[in-house]
Amino acid sequence: MKARRWRLHLGEVLLWVLSLIILIPLVLIIVNSLKTPAETTVLTLNLPESWEFGNFAEVFRETNIVRSFFNSILITVVSIGLSVFLGTIAGYVLNRNMDFLNKKIYAFFLAGMVVPVQIIALVQVLQKIHMMDSYVGLILVYTAMFIPQTVFMVHGFVTTVPKDMDEAGIMDGCSPWQLFIRIMLPLLKPIIVTLFITQFVFVWNDFQMPLYLIQSSKNWTIVLGVYNFMGQYNSQWNMVCAYILLCTLPAVIVYLLGQKYIIDGMVAGAIKG
Repeated sequence: MKARRWRLHLGEVLLWVLSLIILIPLVLIIVNSLKTPAETTVLTLNLPESWEFGNFAEVFRETNIVRSFFNSILITVVSIGLSVFLGTIAGYVLNRNMDFLNKKIYAFFLAGMVVPVQIIALVQVLQKIHMMDSYVGLILVYTAMFIPQTVFMVHGFVTTVPKDMDEAGIMDGCSPWQLFIRIMLPLLKPIIVTLFITQFVFVWNDFQMPLYLIQSSKNWTIVLGVYNFMGQYNSQWNMVCAYILLCTLPAVIVYLLGQKYIIDGMVAGAIKG
């Protein structure tokens, strides 16, 4: 028993150390965002001699961060909203009606999780349908990327919900939409929140797709704004760190607000899927 207890304590210590190591880059960004340009010539974890909160105000004055922020909000929220809504409906229907055709459709969705995105072909398709350098084109790409994952997770989670719930709703006179919205959606809340958070963090921080599919600076996401800002202010790392910190905050806030749902949603979907 003592040996087992010591192993548990050792594991806890190792996890704490690992957590602190992961937090070091974030602490480095926070500390250096509050320094003067001279102090950030070499990036260190030393506290600033004077706290330069004006760096954040300077970022707002010198950049188009507000527009980039709302571009990211629009693209992220709409694309994730569509993928979660459509994928949840598809996952529920495919789970409750597993006939031959639906099994093939489900397998098709699963293939979408492992087949890599071909950027060149994707660019050519968007050019043909005149959706390059547009919000709509990028939103549709993200929606298509995440619907397979949503279908897979929801399909597994619905297995944990007894079919008696569906039958009781039908006996009470629920239409298919009423059954889904009033009965199933509240039960699917953990997996829906999990999917929204994980997909939000990915899309918000994604650099590759906006880089290839967005050309006009007015349509840039906030991550592309960071890339451009680093090119202009590569000698002022305090400003770059301030911009990066502002870019990171929304994803961190969303994750912290919904973290209690993530473990339950991921475990339930993965075990039963």
